[in-house]
Amino acid sequence: MTARYRFARRFIVVAWVAFAVGGCEMASISQMIPSFPTFPSLTSVRSSSILRGLSPRDCAKVPEEDLKKVNWTQVPEVNMRVRNGEFEPMFVQLKQGWPYVFRIRNRDDDSHTFNASEFLSAMAVTRITVAGKRWEDTCVGSITVPPRETAELRLVAAIDGRYEFEDTWLPALGLGPATASGVIIVEERR
Repeated sequence: MTARYRFARRFIVVAWVAFAVGGCEMASISQMIPSFPTFPSLTSVRSSSILRGLSPRDCAKVPEEDLKKVNWTQVPEVNMRVRNGEFEPMFVQLKQGWPYVFRIRNRDDDSHTFNASEFLSAMAVTRITVAGKRWEDTCVGSITVPPRETAELRLVAAIDGRYEFEDTWLPALGLGPATASGVIIVEERR
């Protein structure tokens, strides 16, 4: 990694923290970074859970009449756990068009964040419950699971693809220290 790249990466992190803490407008952060050739676009920053109430997100949807047909007690379950700061399993495979109950159990004494903005946008999330409390918003970029608690999502795998996730509160994947991470593959329906 070149010194220039490390400097630019640190600048992005510092600018983002200043933005998040200081309540800057999105336009002002884009003015602070005149060229952005090798980093993620600001759309990934814009879709973070930190900014959940500030900017609209485009999330996949399933018609209500189709959701009424789903028996959520009979759908496949994905059980993920966080232990010693690592997700297990690190690789999850889903099938496009199928409903799932997706659980993340935090077995540690610290909070962990399931940061998967692209995945959560591409899935038709119908319900999110964290530590027994139901969230009103189902169009989110990340989910923080408190210590010794569980997050449960009801979702339909709407869009096929390869989606990365990691344990970080930073909205843009890859900015910051190395954290637990993994991949979710949604197989195309044939």
